[in-house]
Amino acid sequence: MNLETIGDVLVIELPERLDAAVIAAIEQDLSAAVVAHRGKALADMSGVAFVASLALRMLINNLRTVEPLGGDLRICGLQPQIAEIFRKSRFDTLFKIYLDRATALDEYAK
Repeated sequence: MNLETIGDVLVIELPERLDAAVIAAIEQDLSAAVVAHRGKALADMSGVAFVASLALRMLINNLRTVEPLGGDLRICGLQPQIAEIFRKSRFDTLFKIYLDRATALDEYAK
């Protein structure tokens, strides 16, 4: 997982596999970064090829944690197979999802 701040947006580049072992390794750091930032956050999933249900839980928990603080967590770069998982689980109704990082950052700037 890589963290980068672009303007006022915390960009979180997630790893290729979001399985149970990876989630266990990154979940606390991700949550701490999102809460500390207390603002706009973008999960860049353009490199993610596998996502376990724990990863979905991690994302929704972070969204629910940061919203009361005045923050937001959006997602970009879903590969087709991952986008299908988001559609089937209806996570596409919970998150603002963008095709790529540039589009998401442009929308945040508005």
